[in-house]
Amino acid sequence: MSMSNDTVPTALSFRLRDHRFTALPVKNILRIRMKDLGVKNVDLQKALDYPMPNVISMLKSGGMKLPPGKAVIAAKLLEVDPVFLLSKVIAESDQALWDAISAVMGEYLITTNELDLLKLVRDGLDGHDVNLTESPEFADAAIPALKVILARQNALAQAALDRNDD
Repeated sequence: MSMSNDTVPTALSFRLRDHRFTALPVKNILRIRMKDLGVKNVDLQKALDYPMPNVISMLKSGGMKLPPGKAVIAAKLLEVDPVFLLSKVIAESDQALWDAISAVMGEYLITTNELDLLKLVRDGLDGHDVNLTESPEFADAAIPALKVILARQNALAQAALDRNDD
């Protein structure tokens, strides 16, 4: 799907994008992915090994936080990158802990999308080890593209929050 820079994403275009969850809180990611995939509260409740399905309602409303120990299970069921969801869960429950983890392990915590970007760079450089951060040509091309992508992601996240199809 191609979008011009001035196109405002609709709820439909939002649904079609794989990476639309970045700016959303965990409760919204759970609610939206469950709806999109047809996952019922009882399905997630059983997967997460909770005794009662009302716990899932509390997770989706924000009345309870998803425990970090259950984030990977939820990510797999909801088809969300586990590193991405776990990082959001930890950051929401304990920002200082997430800051410490990021400071020590940040360069090793790589999502599937980031791995795809790394592969693209490696393929494009045909085996050459180039410090792209020191290349003015790369920065001149990448920074404007990143700004456009960031604006689009922010608009998609806002469209998700504004979406009223529950």
